[in-house]
Amino acid sequence: MEYVRLGNTGLKVSKLCLGCMSFGNESNWSVDGEDAKRVLKRAWDLGINFFDTANVYSNGRSEEVLGDFLSGIGRENIIIATKVCSQMGEGVNDRGLSRKHILWQIDESLKRLKISYVDLYQIHRWDYETPIHETLSTMTNLVKQNKVRYIGASSMWAWQFSKALYTSDLKGYERFVSMQNLHNLLYREEEREMNPLCKSENIALIPWSPTASGFLSGKYFSNGKITTSDKDNSRVAPGSLSYKRYAEKASNSEILKRVIEVAMAKQVTPAQVAIAWVLQKGATSPIIGTSKVEHLEQFVGSLDVKISSEEIKYVEEPYVPQAISGYV
Repeated sequence: MEYVRLGNTGLKVSKLCLGCMSFGNESNWSVDGEDAKRVLKRAWDLGINFFDTANVYSNGRSEEVLGDFLSGIGRENIIIATKVCSQMGEGVNDRGLSRKHILWQIDESLKRLKISYVDLYQIHRWDYETPIHETLSTMTNLVKQNKVRYIGASSMWAWQFSKALYTSDLKGYERFVSMQNLHNLLYREEEREMNPLCKSENIALIPWSPTASGFLSGKYFSNGKITTSDKDNSRVAPGSLSYKRYAEKASNSEILKRVIEVAMAKQVTPAQVAIAWVLQKGATSPIIGTSKVEHLEQFVGSLDVKISSEEIKYVEEPYVPQAISGYV
Protein backbone atom coordinates (compact mmCIF):
# COMPACT_ATOMS: atom_id res chain seq x y z
CA MET A 1 0.00 0.00 0.00
CA GLU A 2 1.12 3.54 -0.77
CA TYR A 3 0.39 6.52 1.47
CA VAL A 4 -0.10 10.15 0.42
CA ARG A 5 -0.76 13.46 2.12
CA LEU A 6 -4.39 14.54 2.27
CA GLY A 7 -4.18 17.74 0.24
CA ASN A 8 -2.11 20.42 1.95
CA THR A 9 -2.34 18.78 5.38
CA GLY A 10 0.30 16.69 7.11
CA LEU A 11 -2.10 13.75 7.39
CA LYS A 12 -1.04 10.57 5.57
CA VAL A 13 -3.78 8.37 4.11
CA SER A 14 -3.72 5.18 2.07
CA LYS A 15 -3.99 5.67 -1.68
CA LEU A 16 -7.36 3.94 -1.56
CA CYS A 17 -10.15 4.71 0.91
CA LEU A 18 -12.68 2.06 1.91
CA GLY A 19 -16.23 3.39 1.67
CA CYS A 20 -18.50 1.92 4.34
CA MET A 21 -21.94 2.57 2.85
CA SER A 22 -22.29 -1.17 2.16
CA PHE A 23 -21.94 -1.99 5.87
CA GLY A 24 -25.06 -1.83 8.00
CA ASN A 25 -28.50 -3.36 7.99
CA GLU A 26 -28.40 -6.48 5.79
CA SER A 27 -30.11 -6.02 2.42
CA ASN A 28 -29.60 -6.70 -1.27
CA TRP A 29 -26.66 -4.30 -1.28
CA SER A 30 -25.24 -4.23 2.29
CA VAL A 31 -23.82 -6.63 4.88
CA ASP A 32 -23.64 -6.60 8.67
CA GLY A 33 -21.97 -8.50 11.49
CA GLU A 34 -19.15 -10.90 10.68
CA ASP A 35 -19.45 -10.38 6.92
CA ALA A 36 -18.77 -6.67 7.34
CA LYS A 37 -15.93 -7.23 9.82
CA ARG A 38 -14.31 -9.68 7.41
CA VAL A 39 -14.07 -6.99 4.70
CA LEU A 40 -12.89 -4.34 7.17
CA LYS A 41 -10.18 -6.59 8.57
CA ARG A 42 -8.93 -7.54 5.11
CA ALA A 43 -8.79 -3.86 4.15
CA TRP A 44 -6.70 -3.16 7.26
CA ASP A 45 -4.42 -6.13 6.54
CA LEU A 46 -3.90 -4.82 2.99
CA GLY A 47 -2.71 -1.50 4.38
CA ILE A 48 -5.82 0.64 4.00
CA ASN A 49 -5.90 3.11 6.90
CA PHE A 50 -8.59 5.46 5.52
CA PHE A 51 -12.27 4.61 6.10
CA ASP A 52 -15.22 6.76 4.99
CA THR A 53 -18.78 6.54 6.31
CA ALA A 54 -21.72 8.87 7.06
CA ASN A 55 -24.32 9.27 9.78
CA VAL A 56 -27.09 8.55 7.28
CA TYR A 57 -25.72 5.21 6.03
CA SER A 58 -28.17 2.56 7.30
CA ASN A 59 -29.42 5.27 9.66
CA GLY A 60 -26.22 5.16 11.71
CA ARG A 61 -25.63 1.42 11.64
CA SER A 62 -22.63 1.81 9.28
CA GLU A 63 -20.88 3.95 11.89
CA GLU A 64 -21.68 1.37 14.56
CA VAL A 65 -20.18 -1.46 12.49
CA LEU A 66 -17.04 0.57 11.90
CA GLY A 67 -16.90 1.49 15.58
CA ASP A 68 -17.05 -2.17 16.61
CA PHE A 69 -14.15 -2.94 14.27
CA LEU A 70 -12.10 -0.01 15.62
CA SER A 71 -12.11 -1.42 19.14
CA GLY A 72 -9.34 -3.85 18.21
CA ILE A 73 -7.11 -1.30 16.48
CA GLY A 74 -4.99 1.53 17.88
CA ARG A 75 -6.94 4.78 17.33
CA GLU A 76 -3.98 6.80 16.12
CA ASN A 77 -3.25 4.26 13.37
CA ILE A 78 -6.53 4.71 11.55
CA ILE A 79 -8.14 7.63 9.71
CA ILE A 80 -11.92 7.93 10.11
CA ALA A 81 -14.08 10.15 7.94
CA THR A 82 -17.80 10.66 8.37
CA LYS A 83 -20.40 13.15 7.15
CA VAL A 84 -23.28 15.36 8.25
CA CYS A 85 -26.24 17.03 6.48
CA SER A 86 -28.81 14.36 5.63
CA GLN A 87 -32.15 13.79 7.35
CA MET A 88 -31.66 11.99 10.69
CA GLY A 89 -35.10 12.40 12.26
CA GLU A 90 -38.61 13.69 11.71
CA GLY A 91 -38.12 17.17 13.15
CA VAL A 92 -37.65 20.33 11.09
CA ASN A 93 -34.11 20.74 12.49
CA ASP A 94 -33.11 17.11 11.99
CA ARG A 95 -31.18 17.77 8.79
CA GLY A 96 -28.90 20.35 7.19
CA LEU A 97 -25.81 22.22 8.29
CA SER A 98 -27.14 24.50 11.01
CA ARG A 99 -25.16 24.86 14.23
CA LYS A 100 -27.90 22.96 16.07
CA HIS A 101 -27.87 19.97 13.72
CA ILE A 102 -24.07 19.72 13.39
CA LEU A 103 -23.48 19.86 17.16
CA TRP A 104 -26.10 17.16 17.71
CA GLN A 105 -24.83 14.89 14.96
CA ILE A 106 -21.11 15.03 15.76
CA ASP A 107 -21.87 13.71 19.26
CA GLU A 108 -24.15 11.00 17.85
CA SER A 109 -21.49 9.93 15.33
CA LEU A 110 -18.79 9.79 17.99
CA LYS A 111 -21.02 7.59 20.16
CA ARG A 112 -21.70 5.18 17.32
CA LEU A 113 -18.05 5.09 16.26
CA LYS A 114 -16.93 4.70 19.90
CA ILE A 115 -14.16 7.29 19.48
CA SER A 116 -13.44 10.73 20.91
CA TYR A 117 -12.71 12.50 17.62
CA VAL A 118 -13.19 12.21 13.86
CA ASP A 119 -10.19 12.72 11.59
CA LEU A 120 -12.20 14.16 8.69
CA TYR A 121 -15.68 15.61 9.20
CA GLN A 122 -17.40 16.34 5.91
CA ILE A 123 -20.52 18.24 4.87
CA HIS A 124 -22.45 15.68 2.83
CA ARG A 125 -24.06 18.24 0.53
CA TRP A 126 -24.55 22.01 0.31
CA ASP A 127 -27.26 23.42 2.57
CA TYR A 128 -29.17 26.14 0.72
CA GLU A 129 -31.00 27.23 3.88
CA THR A 130 -28.05 27.76 6.24
CA PRO A 131 -25.48 30.56 5.75
CA ILE A 132 -22.08 29.06 5.01
CA HIS A 133 -20.45 31.17 7.74
CA GLU A 134 -22.67 29.47 10.35
CA THR A 135 -21.59 26.05 9.11
CA LEU A 136 -17.90 26.94 8.94
CA SER A 137 -17.81 28.66 12.32
CA THR A 138 -19.41 25.59 13.89
CA MET A 139 -16.98 23.20 12.19
CA THR A 140 -14.10 25.43 13.31
CA ASN A 141 -15.25 25.19 16.91
CA LEU A 142 -15.37 21.40 16.63
CA VAL A 143 -11.70 21.44 15.65
CA LYS A 144 -10.89 23.69 18.62
CA GLN A 145 -12.80 21.29 20.88
CA ASN A 146 -10.70 18.36 19.58
CA LYS A 147 -13.78 16.54 18.28
CA VAL A 148 -12.59 16.95 14.68
CA ARG A 149 -9.11 17.12 13.15
CA TYR A 150 -9.90 18.33 9.61
CA ILE A 151 -13.01 19.32 7.66
CA GLY A 152 -14.02 18.29 4.15
CA ALA A 153 -16.87 18.63 1.67
CA SER A 154 -18.78 16.46 -0.77
CA SER A 155 -20.57 16.90 -4.09
CA MET A 156 -21.61 20.48 -4.87
CA TRP A 157 -21.22 23.19 -7.51
CA ALA A 158 -17.73 24.66 -7.87
CA TRP A 159 -19.05 28.17 -7.14
CA GLN A 160 -20.37 26.92 -3.80
CA PHE A 161 -17.08 25.33 -2.84
CA SER A 162 -15.22 28.45 -3.92
CA LYS A 163 -17.56 30.56 -1.77
CA ALA A 164 -16.83 28.34 1.23
CA LEU A 165 -13.07 28.62 0.74
CA TYR A 166 -13.32 32.39 0.35
CA THR A 167 -15.40 32.67 3.51
CA SER A 168 -12.84 30.64 5.47
CA ASP A 169 -10.01 32.86 4.26
CA LEU A 170 -11.97 36.03 4.98
CA LYS A 171 -13.16 35.06 8.46
CA GLY A 172 -10.27 32.88 9.60
CA TYR A 173 -12.35 29.72 9.78
CA GLU A 174 -11.04 26.20 9.22
CA ARG A 175 -10.67 25.46 5.52
CA PHE A 176 -12.03 22.41 3.72
CA VAL A 177 -9.07 20.14 2.95
CA SER A 178 -10.84 17.60 0.73
CA MET A 179 -13.57 17.22 -1.87
CA GLN A 180 -15.51 13.97 -2.20
CA ASN A 181 -17.19 14.16 -5.60
CA LEU A 182 -18.50 11.85 -8.30
CA HIS A 183 -15.79 11.15 -10.87
CA ASN A 184 -15.27 8.15 -13.14
CA LEU A 185 -14.79 7.30 -16.81
CA LEU A 186 -18.54 7.57 -17.42
CA TYR A 187 -19.03 10.83 -15.51
CA ARG A 188 -16.33 13.43 -16.10
CA GLU A 189 -18.19 16.71 -15.65
CA GLU A 190 -16.15 17.48 -12.51
CA GLU A 191 -13.12 17.92 -14.77
CA ARG A 192 -14.58 21.22 -16.01
CA GLU A 193 -14.44 23.29 -12.81
CA MET A 194 -14.34 21.39 -9.52
CA ASN A 195 -11.24 19.28 -10.08
CA PRO A 196 -9.17 22.19 -11.48
CA LEU A 197 -10.29 24.35 -8.53
CA CYS A 198 -9.14 21.68 -6.06
CA LYS A 199 -5.83 21.25 -7.85
CA SER A 200 -5.24 25.00 -7.74
CA GLU A 201 -6.04 25.14 -4.00
CA ASN A 202 -4.12 21.91 -3.18
CA ILE A 203 -7.29 20.25 -1.91
CA ALA A 204 -7.45 16.45 -1.83
CA LEU A 205 -9.74 14.71 -4.29
CA ILE A 206 -11.37 11.59 -2.84
CA PRO A 207 -13.92 10.70 -5.56
CA TRP A 208 -16.77 8.30 -4.93
CA SER A 209 -17.95 5.56 -7.30
CA PRO A 210 -14.73 5.23 -9.38
CA THR A 211 -16.16 2.07 -11.01
CA ALA A 212 -19.53 3.73 -11.75
CA SER A 213 -21.60 1.63 -9.32
CA GLY A 214 -19.81 -1.48 -10.57
CA PHE A 215 -20.75 -0.83 -14.20
CA LEU A 216 -17.10 -0.47 -15.22
CA SER A 217 -16.33 -3.89 -13.77
CA GLY A 218 -17.75 -5.35 -16.97
CA LYS A 219 -20.04 -7.79 -15.19
CA TYR A 220 -23.05 -6.34 -16.99
CA PHE A 221 -21.48 -6.72 -20.41
CA SER A 222 -21.82 -9.90 -22.48
CA ASN A 223 -21.40 -10.69 -26.19
CA GLY A 224 -20.83 -7.04 -27.01
CA LYS A 225 -24.00 -5.89 -25.24
CA ILE A 226 -24.91 -4.39 -21.89
CA THR A 227 -27.25 -6.59 -19.87
CA THR A 228 -29.00 -5.37 -16.73
CA SER A 229 -32.15 -6.47 -14.95
CA ASP A 230 -34.49 -5.17 -12.29
CA LYS A 231 -32.72 -7.51 -9.88
CA ASP A 232 -29.40 -5.84 -10.66
CA ASN A 233 -30.96 -2.44 -10.09
CA SER A 234 -32.33 -3.48 -6.68
CA ARG A 235 -28.81 -4.18 -5.44
CA VAL A 236 -27.89 -0.49 -5.58
CA ALA A 237 -28.06 1.54 -2.36
CA PRO A 238 -30.97 4.01 -2.17
CA GLY A 239 -29.92 7.40 -3.53
CA SER A 240 -27.02 5.99 -5.55
CA LEU A 241 -26.71 6.04 -9.32
CA SER A 242 -27.94 2.71 -10.67
CA TYR A 243 -26.30 0.44 -13.22
CA LYS A 244 -29.19 1.13 -15.59
CA ARG A 245 -28.58 4.85 -15.44
CA TYR A 246 -25.10 4.26 -16.84
CA ALA A 247 -26.40 1.71 -19.35
CA GLU A 248 -28.79 4.17 -20.95
CA LYS A 249 -26.08 6.08 -22.84
CA ALA A 250 -24.71 4.52 -26.02
CA SER A 251 -21.36 6.24 -25.49
CA ASN A 252 -20.96 4.43 -22.16
CA SER A 253 -21.23 1.08 -23.89
CA GLU A 254 -18.36 2.03 -26.18
CA ILE A 255 -16.26 3.28 -23.25
CA LEU A 256 -16.83 0.02 -21.39
CA LYS A 257 -15.84 -2.00 -24.46
CA ARG A 258 -12.58 -0.08 -24.66
CA VAL A 259 -11.90 -0.45 -20.94
CA ILE A 260 -12.34 -4.21 -21.32
CA GLU A 261 -9.96 -4.23 -24.30
CA VAL A 262 -7.27 -2.38 -22.36
CA ALA A 263 -7.78 -4.65 -19.36
CA MET A 264 -7.44 -7.80 -21.46
CA ALA A 265 -4.24 -6.48 -23.07
CA LYS A 266 -2.76 -5.83 -19.62
CA GLN A 267 -4.13 -9.04 -18.12
CA VAL A 268 -5.96 -7.14 -15.39
CA THR A 269 -9.64 -6.54 -14.69
CA PRO A 270 -11.78 -3.71 -16.11
CA ALA A 271 -12.41 -2.42 -12.58
CA GLN A 272 -8.67 -2.14 -12.01
CA VAL A 273 -8.32 -0.08 -15.20
CA ALA A 274 -11.19 2.17 -14.09
CA ILE A 275 -9.62 2.85 -10.68
CA ALA A 276 -6.14 3.27 -12.16
CA TRP A 277 -7.59 5.87 -14.55
CA VAL A 278 -9.07 7.91 -11.68
CA LEU A 279 -5.75 7.81 -9.85
CA GLN A 280 -3.83 8.95 -12.91
CA LYS A 281 -6.32 11.79 -13.40
CA GLY A 282 -5.25 13.28 -10.06
CA ALA A 283 -7.32 11.56 -7.37
CA THR A 284 -5.68 11.49 -3.94
CA SER A 285 -7.55 8.47 -2.56
CA PRO A 286 -10.56 7.13 -4.51
CA ILE A 287 -13.33 5.69 -2.35
CA ILE A 288 -13.88 2.02 -3.11
CA GLY A 289 -17.03 0.38 -1.82
CA THR A 290 -17.65 -3.35 -1.60
CA SER A 291 -19.19 -6.04 0.58
CA LYS A 292 -16.88 -8.80 -0.70
CA VAL A 293 -13.26 -9.53 0.17
CA GLU A 294 -12.41 -10.70 -3.36
CA HIS A 295 -13.58 -7.39 -4.82
CA LEU A 296 -11.54 -5.49 -2.25
CA GLU A 297 -8.39 -7.42 -3.13
CA GLN A 298 -8.99 -6.74 -6.80
CA PHE A 299 -9.40 -3.01 -6.18
CA VAL A 300 -6.14 -2.84 -4.22
CA GLY A 301 -4.45 -4.52 -7.17
CA SER A 302 -5.31 -1.45 -9.26
CA LEU A 303 -2.44 0.39 -7.56
CA ASP A 304 -0.03 -1.67 -9.66
CA VAL A 305 -1.79 -0.84 -12.95
CA LYS A 306 -0.34 1.92 -15.11
CA ILE A 307 -2.15 3.26 -18.16
CA SER A 308 -0.27 4.94 -20.99
CA SER A 309 -1.27 8.31 -22.41
CA GLU A 310 -2.41 6.56 -25.59
CA GLU A 311 -4.60 4.17 -23.61
CA ILE A 312 -6.08 7.04 -21.61
CA LYS A 313 -6.95 8.85 -24.82
CA TYR A 314 -8.46 5.65 -26.24
CA VAL A 315 -10.83 5.00 -23.32
CA GLU A 316 -11.77 8.68 -22.96
CA GLU A 317 -12.49 9.37 -26.64
CA PRO A 318 -16.16 8.20 -26.78
CA TYR A 319 -17.21 10.35 -23.79
CA VAL A 320 -20.17 12.67 -24.42
CA PRO A 321 -20.91 15.65 -22.09
CA GLN A 322 -23.95 15.06 -19.90
CA ALA A 323 -26.26 16.57 -17.33
CA ILE A 324 -24.90 17.15 -13.84
CA SER A 325 -25.41 14.24 -11.44
CA GLY A 326 -24.55 13.49 -7.84
CA TYR A 327 -25.83 16.64 -6.16
CA VAL A 328 -28.80 18.09 -8.05
